[in-house]
Amino acid sequence: MERLTIDDMKAIQLELMDELDRICREQGIRYCIGYGSLLGAVRHGGFIPWDDDMDVVMLRSEYERLLAGFDEWKSSDRYALASYRDGESIYPFVKLVDTTTRVLENFVDKGTATGVWVDLFPLDDVDPKDRATFRRNARLSLTRSFIVTDPSVGTNGLVKLAKRAVCPFAHRLDALKYARAIDENARCACPEGSDTVADVIGEGKTSHLFPKSLFEPIEMRFEDRTYLAPKGYERFLEIQYGDWRTPPPENDRAIHTFEAYRL
Repeated sequence: MERLTIDDMKAIQLELMDELDRICREQGIRYCIGYGSLLGAVRHGGFIPWDDDMDVVMLRSEYERLLAGFDEWKSSDRYALASYRDGESIYPFVKLVDTTTRVLENFVDKGTATGVWVDLFPLDDVDPKDRATFRRNARLSLTRSFIVTDPSVGTNGLVKLAKRAVCPFAHRLDALKYARAIDENARCACPEGSDTVADVIGEGKTSHLFPKSLFEPIEMRFEDRTYLAPKGYERFLEIQYGDWRTPPPENDRAIHTFEAYRL
């Protein structure tokens, strides 16, 4: 297998985004780049220089439409949606992956690896006064994290010790069952509908509630491409990051820890 560099991974992520963008435009499905990808587009014109992933957000109805029709609409078997729903992912959200690659995450059990990916996060209707949904998400997500984590890896000795104490019991549980429970908890958060949405399963923070009106898509440059971004991108970034215009100090520029390979 050929080891991929960060630049290799970014090039593949752009190809994944091209496929997603094509499908969504042809099928009338609305998506927006989000989180670090949106921040990078606005502040840097593309990827954040020290970042190495790609994030997309979609209202739940659009997200479900994409999941239902993707296999029919994709241009090649190189592209796939990895989901707990078909047993291809341990995460409660979907990843658009390149099936000709494999990524090993340092803190996650290597048996759960997928290809280079773009994360797709559903935005669910929420009641701004509801805290129970987020508390359930926190409990379920903590348990799931112990199920899928690699107990031999940790940021310090205390973390490793905690993992070694808990993981033998947690690994007996079903990660896919917990991913499903997390997703269903988010989908049922506000069945009557709301003008407020949140990334319950990804972020799960009550401080990060967004007006649904922010997510009217507009065109935005990203590297040498043009993708869709939320019309209310400045408000989104303010809610998510606070002072998003100022880059963090160099010692606080976290990067994910991956090993990526071409098969």
